[in-house]
Amino acid sequence: MGIPKHIKYLSLLFYLNAAIAAFIGGVSVISLYHSTLTRGENISDVYSVLSRIILDFGLSILATTLAILLLIFLGISLRKLQPWARTITLAYSILTIFLGLLNLVIGENNLSYHFFIQVYAVWVLMRPDVREAFGVKIGNSETKQNNLD
Repeated sequence: MGIPKHIKYLSLLFYLNAAIAAFIGGVSVISLYHSTLTRGENISDVYSVLSRIILDFGLSILATTLAILLLIFLGISLRKLQPWARTITLAYSILTIFLGLLNLVIGENNLSYHFFIQVYAVWVLMRPDVREAFGVKIGNSETKQNNLD
């Protein structure tokens, strides 16, 4: 059995999501660096500002970097049909969906494209054909329902 098409799509979405996050993060740092230079400050002031930014946003930068690496790693592992990758992706997706809904209820921000990618990930990983590809045992009632579709 080959790689299910939705796993291919999901892994591509994970790569794209990681690339977008890296691009936005890089542009943000470059923008802060450039805005410091245009104010006529010397290079030592620029490094001082950058070090303050890294200290102030260090946890956010670290979390973003880890999320980027996780998305790339999960995308590769999902394409290899690693059973543990399905489990970790489901846990990551459910946590992301929960936090996205919590932020929406609190009113801090709107739902992003990342939220919808994670909803798609849960839908894909719970499909009977995908579960079978990852070696998850499917009961008779699910098999009969799948055959009716």
